Amino acid sequence: MGKLKIETAQEKELYSNKILDVYVALIREKYPEIELENLMDEAGIENYSRAGDNSLGLCQEQINRFHERLCMLTDNMRIDREAGRYAVNPECLGMIRSLMLPFVGVRRACGMMEKYAGSLTRSSHYTTRYTGKNKIEIVVKPNEGIKEEPFQCEIRQGYFQGLADVFLHNELTVRYPECMFKGGRVCRYELTWRDSAFPILAVLSWLAGAAAIAMLIALWITPAAVVPKSLWLICPALLSLGLGWAGQSVKSKALARSLSGIHTAREEMLNQIEINAENSRVIVDIGQVLGIESADACSFDRAANIVGKKLRYDRVMIMIANDEKTSLSYFGGYGFTEVEKLYIANYSIPLDGAGAPEEVFYESFKHNKTMLVNDMAWLKRKFPQSLEFADRIKPRSFIISPIEVDGEPIGIMIAGNTVTLRRLDRNDTHLVMGVAQHIACVYRRQKHEKQQGEFKRQIVQLQKMEALGVLAGGIAHDFNNILSPILGYTDLCLSICPEDEKMLKYLRRVKSASVRAQDLVAQILAFSRQGEKDYIRCHPGPIIKESLKLLQGSISKNIKIETLVRTDLSPVMADPTQIHQLVMNLCTNAYHAMADKGGLLTVCLDEIQVKENSLEQTRQILPGSYIHLQVVDTGHGMSRAVMDNIFEPYFTTKTEGRGTGMGLPIIKGIIARLKGYIFVDSTEGKGSCFDVYLPQAAENRFVQ
Repeated sequence: MGKLKIETAQEKELYSNKILDVYVALIREKYPEIELENLMDEAGIENYSRAGDNSLGLCQEQINRFHERLCMLTDNMRIDREAGRYAVNPECLGMIRSLMLPFVGVRRACGMMEKYAGSLTRSSHYTTRYTGKNKIEIVVKPNEGIKEEPFQCEIRQGYFQGLADVFLHNELTVRYPECMFKGGRVCRYELTWRDSAFPILAVLSWLAGAAAIAMLIALWITPAAVVPKSLWLICPALLSLGLGWAGQSVKSKALARSLSGIHTAREEMLNQIEINAENSRVIVDIGQVLGIESADACSFDRAANIVGKKLRYDRVMIMIANDEKTSLSYFGGYGFTEVEKLYIANYSIPLDGAGAPEEVFYESFKHNKTMLVNDMAWLKRKFPQSLEFADRIKPRSFIISPIEVDGEPIGIMIAGNTVTLRRLDRNDTHLVMGVAQHIACVYRRQKHEKQQGEFKRQIVQLQKMEALGVLAGGIAHDFNNILSPILGYTDLCLSICPEDEKMLKYLRRVKSASVRAQDLVAQILAFSRQGEKDYIRCHPGPIIKESLKLLQGSISKNIKIETLVRTDLSPVMADPTQIHQLVMNLCTNAYHAMADKGGLLTVCLDEIQVKENSLEQTRQILPGSYIHLQVVDTGHGMSRAVMDNIFEPYFTTKTEGRGTGMGLPIIKGIIARLKGYIFVDSTEGKGSCFDVYLPQAAENRFVQ
């Protein structure tokens, strides 16, 4: 067992102690306040005293702890890149090696690094490949079963940056096209450089200098009479000075180019900082302006105007998807002419499946990605469906950014230039993305306020219905007590009155009116009762089909009934009589709406799974499984004012004698007691649609 433990520990020892030498040298020079012994103890490194030993003695966990603790003590999260760069400094590399390194050449330096790394670690494998003249590719791939950390890639990047400083005269540049910590399979480094005469000139200068020293010694020991004839011996000294000057000139030019590049980068960075600061101020201003918008304001149109004026874009357009996410439509814009407004007001993009075009706006919305378009020729070639839009609006360049709410896109924002010659760049992209998120926040706030108002309205409605129920129940009971003797005495009179008596006709009318009054009282009592019935598991499909058969014989022939009712659905907990009453009431109302001109009555029954409601969902339904009943007619429809009152008791639009105004309130009460939901959608002149959602029974097995 002990042997097994020793072998396991040896397998985990991946790094030599010497790998910490660079860190130790850097700490002693730049962070002398750090106690090295304490740092090693906290990292669990006990054997660093054997620094001269090149054997492997450190595991990945110790290296990780050392890195974490060092970052904490130095408050420098990029200490690893600094250490990698420090590895080629004279303080770490040694004076002689640092002097000789520029003459070795980039190729040999990379080869030496590969061999040296192989002696320090067996966590990864280094491969050096020459890809062209003055081009080297170095690939670092972890060995099987080994997981490196990102800071180890930072060390390598710092080392290559240090090499670039050493080979300044070669103008060495380093690229990182692939990194395994950013989705790549390996860490890949590409080094390119230019040929330089500096190493050759420096070597010749040293040789000439050595020759000059030898010649000076020869002159010193030469007799005075011979000296005038030996003045040619000073030529090596002059040659040394000339070659040294030429070498330094080459190096100075490279240094000047490097300084020029640093100056250019500094200017670009300062310019970028100013741009970022200005963009931040603009985004804050836009956020403040949009934040004070009321929920009733036309926020999208207002937002587009603010963005266009503040950010100086020629055109801004906001397109929002409908609730079903089947199309994008124009909701607000800035900078468009009247002719362009007529075009974009009717401009929509389908989003549903196969019918969706390969459109640039569709691409941005569906894949939730920001797109920058500066080349209209590319746009027409890549997205030919966008050709009509490009020809109508004629943009020079534009940016598309999704408007995202709770991780889901609800629309897109397009900002671009049609007159301004300035090409849009990455700064504009980030700016438009930031503004799009502000618009999303305003949209979310307005949705919350709208929902809150709807909840308050529903609470008031429920309280009103409860109060009306209590009042109606009391009145109905008293009225029923009055009707009972009227019906009783009328029946008694009818039983004793002869058939030829003239009074008989009037008594029958009294009884008919009393029966109608009794039915009305029954409806009022049903409305006032709160869950007095015992519910059973029943299947609504057969009940609905039976109700439609009864209804079909009483409606006009100019009204067609289309039935899409499934009978194999899960059951619900309900009273079958109430299901029958619900269907008959909704279908009767639809029949009355189409009585004059005829039309199509569609009744559908299916099941639906409701997930967590997203913010843009207008119908607030608790998640779960529901039976969905839909009754659609093509009648005269309803206005918004009528829809707001159809569930009010005694509210009716029917002519006198055709309705009491209690049908829909009773239906809503039944659905509420079944813990269901009812929604209505109607357009004047086109028809109405009632959607009823009833929760499925807890055990969804078929019951006869």
